[in-house]
Amino acid sequence: MQLTPIDIRGKTFRRSLRGYEAQEVDKFLESISQEFEKTYGENFELKEKVGRLEAELGHYKTLENTLQQTMVLAQQTAEEVKQSAHREAELILRQTEEENRQKLSESQKKWAEIQEEIQELLRKRELIRTQLKSFLHAHLDLTASYSDDQGIS
Repeated sequence: MQLTPIDIRGKTFRRSLRGYEAQEVDKFLESISQEFEKTYGENFELKEKVGRLEAELGHYKTLENTLQQTMVLAQQTAEEVKQSAHREAELILRQTEEENRQKLSESQKKWAEIQEEIQELLRKRELIRTQLKSFLHAHLDLTASYSDDQGIS
């Protein structure tokens, strides 16, 4: 049974011949009632305060949980960004290596073409030189035979 200050104030006792003095009992009951009322009020305030603090604690626990989740998410995101950057760097490196191989291959092909062109020009030069020698010999022979026919020595 829960006792309230009103219960204490309203309590009546049966009277007996050799009982306690009524005024003293009433005064004591009033004193207990006041003290109990004060304690009852403090208890009520403390229960309200505990309720508010529990609600606030719940709020902070929720906030802490949210912060922990946010931190985990931030760590995951940072790891994903790091991995993505690593993959992108590898891709760029592979592309650069492939471009370098292509450029080297093109350069080697161009070098071979230039060497072939040089050889072709050297052959043409030799052909022209041979033709020119033949032409000059033919003219010299023609001039010599013309000179012999004319009697010019």
